[in-house]
Amino acid sequence: MIELFENNGSFNEEQLKVVFHIQRIEEMKVSNERVVFLNKIVNYVYKTASEKKTPKLNFICTHNSRRSQFCEAWSKVLANRYGLNISFSSAGTTKTSVYKEVINSLKRAGLDINEKGILNIEGKSSILYSKTLDDIKENKFISITNCTDAEKNCPLDPRSHLNLNIFYDDPKKFDGMENEKKEYDKTCMSIAAEINVIFKSLINSV
Repeated sequence: MIELFENNGSFNEEQLKVVFHIQRIEEMKVSNERVVFLNKIVNYVYKTASEKKTPKLNFICTHNSRRSQFCEAWSKVLANRYGLNISFSSAGTTKTSVYKEVINSLKRAGLDINEKGILNIEGKSSILYSKTLDDIKENKFISITNCTDAEKNCPLDPRSHLNLNIFYDDPKKFDGMENEKKEYDKTCMSIAAEINVIFKSLINSV
C-alpha cells in the first residue's frame, strides 16, 4: 500500500486541506456500473506500467472548458498524492477557455489554484487551459471522452490506442442560475470520487 504522505504524520496547512477533501471523496459512493467502466482505465494503466512505459490519459470534451478540466486537475492532484507515475492531459474539438466556476469549484474543494488556472501541486505548477487535440504533443495515449457531443464530433486520434466513453452531466446548463455553485461542486466531486476509485484500484493491485 502506498502511503498518502511520506512525512511521519506531519502535515502543513495545504496538505491538511487535501487530506480533508480526500476523506470526503472516500465517503462518496460510486455505482458498480461505473466501476466496470473505470476498471478499463485501471487495466490499461496497469498493463502499460508493467511494460515499463508511462501511462498517458487524455480527457476529451468538446470545448475543453469544464468536465475534462475537472478530470485533468483531479487526476494530477490525486496521482501525486498516491505517488503514481502517470501523464495526464485534456483537450477538445474547439479551443475556448476554462470556465471560471470550474476554477472556483476546485478552490472550494481544497485545491491550490489561482484565477488564471495555475494549479500548485506541492510546489509544482500545472496550468489548466483550453486546447484542442492538435495541441497535445503526447504519443500513444488513451482517450477518455467525457461528453456525448465529443463522442459524436471528435475524430479518432491515430495516436490513441484505446478510446473510452465515461460521461458526466454538463454543469454548463446551470450557468448564471442560483444553484450554479452547487451543481459545479457536484460534478467536481463526482469526478474526483471516480478518479480516486481508479487510483485506489491501481494501488491495491500492486
